[in-house]
Amino acid sequence: MKRRNFLKTLTGFGVAGILPMSLVRPAFGATPDRFLITISATGGWDPTSLIDPKGDAQRSDGLGPVNNYSASEIKSAGNILYAPYPNTVEGPAGDSSGHFDNFFAKHYQRLLVINGIDTQTNGHDSGRRFVWSGKLEEGYPTIAALAAAPYADQPMAFISNGGYDFTASLVAPVRTSGAATFTQLAYPNSQFPGDPDLQGLGFFSTASYSAIQQAREQRLTRLRVAESLPKRQRQMDQLQTVRNTDVELQTLLNYLPDEVSDGLQGQAEIALAAFASGLAVSANLNAGGFDTHGDHDADHTNSLTQLLEGIDHLWDQIEAQGLQDKVTVVVGSDFGRTPFYNEGDGKDHWNITSIMAMGAGITGNRVIGATDENFEALTLNPSNLQLDNNGIFITPQHIHRSLRDFLGVTAELDKLFPIGAEKLDLFG
Repeated sequence: MKRRNFLKTLTGFGVAGILPMSLVRPAFGATPDRFLITISATGGWDPTSLIDPKGDAQRSDGLGPVNNYSASEIKSAGNILYAPYPNTVEGPAGDSSGHFDNFFAKHYQRLLVINGIDTQTNGHDSGRRFVWSGKLEEGYPTIAALAAAPYADQPMAFISNGGYDFTASLVAPVRTSGAATFTQLAYPNSQFPGDPDLQGLGFFSTASYSAIQQAREQRLTRLRVAESLPKRQRQMDQLQTVRNTDVELQTLLNYLPDEVSDGLQGQAEIALAAFASGLAVSANLNAGGFDTHGDHDADHTNSLTQLLEGIDHLWDQIEAQGLQDKVTVVVGSDFGRTPFYNEGDGKDHWNITSIMAMGAGITGNRVIGATDENFEALTLNPSNLQLDNNGIFITPQHIHRSLRDFLGVTAELDKLFPIGAEKLDLFG
């Protein structure tokens, strides 16, 4: 299947509307040096239930404990501390010590944790926008779109599964609904695209379908020649390139498992298949269930367990595709949750949060930043990243200033969407 079917069916014609063609540097088919996956724990996760644990010490303001587990039970893997639950998921070879234990024992050497990030908001929309674009105000693209922008001519350069995926027209977001979508798109003329034995049974004969494709190409040529507006000319030029590129979607299907998983694990399988087949550069994965205003410990722990299972499966897929030296993964959320429980045993919105990163270029077994016993952010020395009473608070702007440098976002894009934050060497 040619690229026209992706863009027409999945994204329409909104391609690179404001991006000068000079910024789309690599030609189609160029192999990117790095792939990016962002994972949004949508709803506002609680770092004190995961990678910034506090325990059950009573707060001085009488609002109760931060957590309902004992501070003496907090666990560690290398330099990374983590909350001591759950103990219900069986690990490899019958290990029933708990999924948190299994996850951190397996991955701590590749994990970077940044704690004490001040999002300066407790609103969902503004929080997601700030965490994933680095700016509170509207109009800034997600970091995954910036990473994909130089490859905007790729068939599905940026895959999105929800969350904050604004692209500022730098690249067309491809929103997937499951593996069946790709099978249908790979064989658009087939009445039975999912059945290999019947895929050749088409709606039109081979000759008729070829004539339809030729007529579409001729129509596009006429429209392109007649267009006079420079912006429209650029879009038509790009669409012409898209339609004349013989890239087959069937290659992606070859990298998918026989049965694609549900939820975050399935999103990971599709993203990695798209990377391995050369059709995508970045992907936004999405996991929900974190807005736990009631019954926090049970519901939030369940969502965190599914998140860690998804990340673990993602890493297995990365290694299976041989991309462990090319894929960087960043995990974050809208904001944090209050360091105390409400009357419904839930936790409400809180502006302090954390992120995790792993994969290509990330030096693991590291924790940067911290919070005090009441889950308030502590300040850092911007030069050595050590705690310093005269230092600065880390915000998502600092995260994105460092992340853009780390990922090699072009100077042109950096100027087009200025981040305006002091440079910190957070990602190495």
